Amino acid sequence: MPRIDRRIALMALFMVSIVSTGYYLNIVNYENTLGTKNTLAVKNGVSTESTEDVLLDLSFAKGGENLSWNSIQLELNVEENTYPCMVGGMSSVAQDNGTVLSKLNADGKTFTINIDTNSEDTQYLDLHTMSVSNESSFSLSVLQTDIFLGEGRKGLAVEDGFSQTEADEGYVLDEDDEERLEWYSYDFSVHRIVPDSEVYILEDRGVMFKVQFLNYYNSDGAPRHITLLAAPLGNASIPALTDESMIQIAPCTVLENGDGIWGAEEVISLQENGISICEGECTVTVVALFEEKRIAGADSNYLLG
Repeated sequence: MPRIDRRIALMALFMVSIVSTGYYLNIVNYENTLGTKNTLAVKNGVSTESTEDVLLDLSFAKGGENLSWNSIQLELNVEENTYPCMVGGMSSVAQDNGTVLSKLNADGKTFTINIDTNSEDTQYLDLHTMSVSNESSFSLSVLQTDIFLGEGRKGLAVEDGFSQTEADEGYVLDEDDEERLEWYSYDFSVHRIVPDSEVYILEDRGVMFKVQFLNYYNSDGAPRHITLLAAPLGNASIPALTDESMIQIAPCTVLENGDGIWGAEEVISLQENGISICEGECTVTVVALFEEKRIAGADSNYLLG
């Protein structure tokens, strides 16, 4: 009997080891669905003393997909300087380190917002300024995974994608500040929080916004770093898009076809916007992100002039 018991114990230990290894591999090999499989293709332009040079032409390798400008960030790095490239002509002012950081995406209307929730203190977000706020007036409060609307704010979750969600007077806002937003699911197979695909329509002080939660983890995989997209609906004017302390003329303009997307077969151009980014010979690095993930082929250096 002892020999049989030993065999059973060894078999049980072996099975536990197999299951544990599979569980560990699931976690280690987890792939976030954000980003794109597109590969960037770059063609050099010109570099002169002009302040309107077309520096680079960008496109995607064959087999790519259409990408919405509201989820794209494009920049040129020259030496130690960074130049945002925008469709809308305006870019956000660089922010100091903080618990709530926002950056205007290439469409010139949508912000990517990162909220660090590692603190035991509640973080407050004001969608009018797309920046940190306080308890007296806020659009969203965030404490780790608990997210609530501000007092008197109303909301609605819709199934449409972020790009497809537009202003509609027929929206019935059925969520209020007493209800915790059910914005994520828990994937037990990989032990991760996964944001749901719904887009939230929020009414805040007479302005309608759309918000979509993208991630609960930062680029290093650390939790409690919530990333979301946010934009006003319709033609609403908010301080984040008009206040000179938050917005500035973009040094680089994206020349594209104006339909709101970077088409899979479309060639866009990056042009200086009244400022000399390069004069004569210089090395340019293209930084391109989609949904906060690097687009393959970016971060390469290109010699102009």
